[in-house]
Amino acid sequence: MVIRTAGMREPKTNYKQSKYCIAYLDILGGKNLIYKDSENTFLNHLNMFFEDAICEAEMAQIFSKQDVVVKFFSDNILIAIKLNSNDEKRVDKLTKLLNIAGNIQTEILGYGYLMRGAIVEGNFYYDEKFVYGKALVEAVNIEETVAIYPRIIVQKQIQKVTPQYCYQDTDGEYYLNSFLYCSGMSYVGFRISLLDMLKKYTNNQRIIQKIMWAITYYNKYYSNPYSFNATGVPLITEKEITDTINV
Repeated sequence: MVIRTAGMREPKTNYKQSKYCIAYLDILGGKNLIYKDSENTFLNHLNMFFEDAICEAEMAQIFSKQDVVVKFFSDNILIAIKLNSNDEKRVDKLTKLLNIAGNIQTEILGYGYLMRGAIVEGNFYYDEKFVYGKALVEAVNIEETVAIYPRIIVQKQIQKVTPQYCYQDTDGEYYLNSFLYCSGMSYVGFRISLLDMLKKYTNNQRIIQKIMWAITYYNKYYSNPYSFNATGVPLITEKEITDTINV
């Protein structure tokens, strides 16, 4: 135990928070997946996802010269981008962060995992050792208590300036329309993943509800003729769902 005396009892640092937009992302069921990961499959998938998240951030910096922070802890990903006072590039920065988060979510879905999270603006501080801030607390709270389903909740003040990137859900919350960031044939992997997850978790009603939310979102996006790369994409039918669950 360190015992500080005299002048050493006060901190020598003068850290200050700044305004950031942050995305806090969590893989659903991560704790259980880690607990059962006897062959380290999930560990190596996580490492791959984290490496790809770093690549996404690096690409953003190459093309937009924007400093994007990426931090990992267990099955969580934190992405942050600094916002300046009266920032003329605020919308561009917000769009970039939405893009990175959307790409990460859809990549992870393609490998059979569901993700939820939150994207907010607020005070934040980070360094090599730790992360801190009201924005982080708010994002974690939204992810844990509001997101519920595999959706990334977008704070309303962000949605107002990036409406084309968000859907409004039945409970009034806005979530990131991650399928916007998919290539033309991505739906094949999504269909396989969602139906495989239905089969895998047939006896777990709580997880089934979350998978069904994702299927509803999939059908909503790909049934819209104005959606990007949605023409001719087969929806997931009630019969496929019933047949998969009853196998």
